[in-house]
Amino acid sequence: MENDIGNNLKRVRLLKNLSLKEASRLLNMSATAVQKYEKGELLLDSTKLIKFADAYGVKCSDFLISYNLPQMQFTSFRKKKRLKGIKLDLLKTTIQEEIAKYLLVLNYNNIDTTLIKLKKYLCSSEQDAEQIANNFRIEHELSMRQPIYDITNTLENLGILIVPIRNINNMFSDFDGLSEIVNGVPVIVLLDDIKDGARQRFTIAHELGHLLLDVKNKNLDEEKLCNRFASALLMPKDSVLMEFGSSRKYISLFELKAFKEEYKVSFSAIVYRLKDLKIISNYQNRILNININKFIGKNDNNPIEPEITNQFKKLVYKLQSEDIISIGKARELLGVSANEYEQENNNYRH
Repeated sequence: MENDIGNNLKRVRLLKNLSLKEASRLLNMSATAVQKYEKGELLLDSTKLIKFADAYGVKCSDFLISYNLPQMQFTSFRKKKRLKGIKLDLLKTTIQEEIAKYLLVLNYNNIDTTLIKLKKYLCSSEQDAEQIANNFRIEHELSMRQPIYDITNTLENLGILIVPIRNINNMFSDFDGLSEIVNGVPVIVLLDDIKDGARQRFTIAHELGHLLLDVKNKNLDEEKLCNRFASALLMPKDSVLMEFGSSRKYISLFELKAFKEEYKVSFSAIVYRLKDLKIISNYQNRILNININKFIGKNDNNPIEPEITNQFKKLVYKLQSEDIISIGKARELLGVSANEYEQENNNYRH
């Protein structure tokens, strides 16, 4: 328990973006002492606990939270190279904590996670990745000629956990996404503040690719294969051919806008897909991208709205409504204040 408290002291300090030196000034103690408390080398009594809470502007209970963190490999972990050191360690711990919460809530709801199975497909080429996307649609009865209108909800209904991570103080902005089987449960992790819904959907589809593609040849670029899978999943070949035809010398921006809004993908993803399917030439690909940058640029007036996951929140509210957990525990799991909980819950029980 003492080590858990020490880990929480360090986690909260880092989330507050405080160095050891800055924390020591707030606490009126040496940086060495702060570090020893974090490592569990000094025992924390109630007086010191209150002192840390007041200095960091949090509740004492924030230091007492303890979850059984799952073992993770972090193999399909996409980030920019500059995300490293303490921030990277904090991110990994945060991911483990959020997944631990989700697994706990599933257990409290008596949800049998052993029934959640994803089939692995051998993938040795981009064409394999394309076919695997088709197979996934067929296996789960998703039309080959229609968009997946809400990929988050679709995957959650299959038992895949979509876990958003709070990007506090933009500390984790260099994190792109993660997917892994954790304790037998497929999990996709991404940041909760992605403003571009098209990018968010492609990230989720890409991470699903990591869960499904079995890439044994180490000479192959798995990231590229997962991009092809995501592209084919969100924009099936049959749909693209139906919309654009098999060969084009010119495509209007209106067509691209209409397809973007229906399939909820980015302009660049559409153009790349058209090139992959050889509907347009490399030259036409360059022309289209030039026109998109010229007439639309980075300020798209009709951006795709990000998708929202409510699955975890619904399960927590259900547990509290049935008195399986307390309101305090529900707030802890959701990471919200008492006022935020009351405003959102609207519990009409008498």
